[in-house]
Amino acid sequence: MSIKYNEKNYPYIDLGRGYIVYLEDDDYTDERWVRKAEQNINETPRRKVEALEQLRELLRGERKLNVPLEDEKFLLKFLRPLAYDVTKAFDCIRHTYTMKRNYGREYYEGRIKPSHIRHIYTTGMVTFLPQRDDDGCGICVTQLGRKWNTSTISMTDVVALFRINIEASLMDPLVQLNGIRIIFDFDGLSMSHVAQASPKHAMVSLQWIQKCCPLQLKSIHIVNNSMLFNVLFTIFKPFISKELRDKMFFHNRDFSSLTKCISPKCLPPAYGGTLDAPECEGQLLGDFMQLYDKHYEALDAYGYEESNAN
Repeated sequence: MSIKYNEKNYPYIDLGRGYIVYLEDDDYTDERWVRKAEQNINETPRRKVEALEQLRELLRGERKLNVPLEDEKFLLKFLRPLAYDVTKAFDCIRHTYTMKRNYGREYYEGRIKPSHIRHIYTTGMVTFLPQRDDDGCGICVTQLGRKWNTSTISMTDVVALFRINIEASLMDPLVQLNGIRIIFDFDGLSMSHVAQASPKHAMVSLQWIQKCCPLQLKSIHIVNNSMLFNVLFTIFKPFISKELRDKMFFHNRDFSSLTKCISPKCLPPAYGGTLDAPECEGQLLGDFMQLYDKHYEALDAYGYEESNAN
């Protein structure tokens, strides 16, 4: 198990047995995805050019907002998941950097890069599963119980983790097109975890997910949720929109219901699946994610100028 580089010089983790974990890739060329993009999100070469220029024009008119107008990859990660709805993409960018302006000191400054939360990856709290679902969705597992040591990992760190992982997923055009499914495993949840949560943490994280995140969250699956989870969920529930709530599924330990939502071939045996991929070592995932620090530092440089921002 090691980090390697492909012919495009993009890093990936070779798990062994033919399985890999990767984040970054060029635009898809496979006919299946090209056809799906045209049918589902009206993506054609002409529409892409038109939408990019329309979005640039709107952004040029947004006073005091500094974003990379000529960086096509940056703009497409907002346009493609939002089906080339230019207005929605523009609003999403504005919300993203308004939140940075409003909550920067506590939730942004120096936090939104993998090296800041490397200690989380090292614990094995996060797993990017190597097999995509039948519809092309990526799948990420986050364990928010036994592997969350509250003496070293704060709730602010966990909020940063969510944002970093979603931004990482958006590096892949296939995820931009197909979306992602997230599994939250609460096995071992304790009062020390619940005590970390607050209405402010809940509000900030959910406001970011629901207003700033262009990624299609196809579904969110809660597993190993005990009675104590209900206490934690009570803190977050007031900030969850109906649209997001409709995408949430609570399985507890009924993994047969989980495998009705996600193909068993994509899931490890611990979740009722048949995936035989070796589990990624936390230390290695930390090394891998840290390779993208410069990507996150570049993103952190964008935003509204501090004075007279709209």
